[in-house]
Order: sequence, then structure tokens, then C-alpha cells
Amino acid sequence: MKLLSAAVLSSALLTGQALACDMPTKPTLPDGSKAEMAEMVAGQQAVKSYQQSLGTYRDCINADIDKAEKAMKEAKSEEDKAARKAEHATAVANFNKAVEMEEKVAGEFNLAIRAFNAKKKK
Repeated sequence: MKLLSAAVLSSALLTGQALACDMPTKPTLPDGSKAEMAEMVAGQQAVKSYQQSLGTYRDCINADIDKAEKAMKEAKSEEDKAARKAEHATAVANFNKAVEMEEKVAGEFNLAIRAFNAKKKK
């Protein structure tokens, strides 16, 4: 039981290290059907900045993934190996969420551009 408690505590401490990687905040995008050109340009800048921040975040998460993989290989007990495996799975899920968010924001901004362009044609 003490080994399991130590593994859980160790996992919690390492998970705290993963929290050093901060997911950037999703930008507020303009409503293309109502926005002026300056708002669209600002929205584009916000998306680019967000994408750069997500790249930095993914680099940080990749480091966590690498650490977890190394720790899994070096684990002495099954409990420790399980804790490292959970840590690895969390880091991979965080990485995948960052990719998903980047795709989502890009898609939302593309919809805003289409709405903006449609407004101009009227």
C-alpha cells in the first residue's frame, strides 16, 4: 500500500510539472458579417499569435511526453510504470487537444472571412 501511495504522490508531483505547460487562451474572433476590415486584420493577427503560442505549448508538451516515456522505461515497479503511463497519456491528450484547438480556431476564422467577403458582395 505504501508503494502505491508513493507512486500516486510521485505521479501527482510529475503531473504538477506538466502544468508548467500552459495552454494559451483562445482568441476572440470577429463576427465577419458585422466586422470592419481593421477588425478582420486584428482577428488574423490574433489567430497567428495563437498559433505561435500553441506551437510553443506543444514543444513544452513534447518535452513532457519524452520525460514520461523515459520514466516508463526506467520504472522499477508496476505501480510506478502505471503512473508514468498515465502521465504519458495525459501529455499526449494535451498535445492532441492543442492540435484540435488550432484547427478549430482556424476553421472559425475562415468562416468569419467567408461571412466578411459575402457582406462585401451585397
